[in-house]
Amino acid sequence: MRIAYLIATAVVATTSSISALHAQEPEFAGTWSLDPTNCSAPQESENAPLVITKERYDQHESHCTFKSVTPAGSDWKVNADCSVEGSDMAYDFTLTVSGDTLTLTDSGGPRDFLRCK
Repeated sequence: MRIAYLIATAVVATTSSISALHAQEPEFAGTWSLDPTNCSAPQESENAPLVITKERYDQHESHCTFKSVTPAGSDWKVNADCSVEGSDMAYDFTLTVSGDTLTLTDSGGPRDFLRCK
C-alpha cells in the first residue's frame, strides 16, 4: 500500500511539473520597445511598446493572434492573423531573442526591440 502511494505521488508531481513547463511563457514573451523610454507608453500612443504572449501580440493599432509558432533553431517562425488599423491581414515573421534584445524579422527586414524592465 505504501509503495502504491509513493508511486502515485511521484506520478502526480511529475505530471504537475510537465504541466507547469508547458504553461510557461516562451522566451519571446514580454514587453519590448524600439526605444526603452517608450516602455511605459499606453497602447493608445503611437510609441506604445510591443506586448507579446505565447498566443498573440499587441502594439498600438496592431493586434495579432498566432496561428502557429514553430521553433527553428534559436528562432520562432510565426504565422499570424492580424488586424492593423482595422484591416485584417495575414502576417508571417520570425522572432529571435538574444539576451534582452528581440529581433522581429519580416518582409521589411529585421528590427531590434529591447526588453522593457
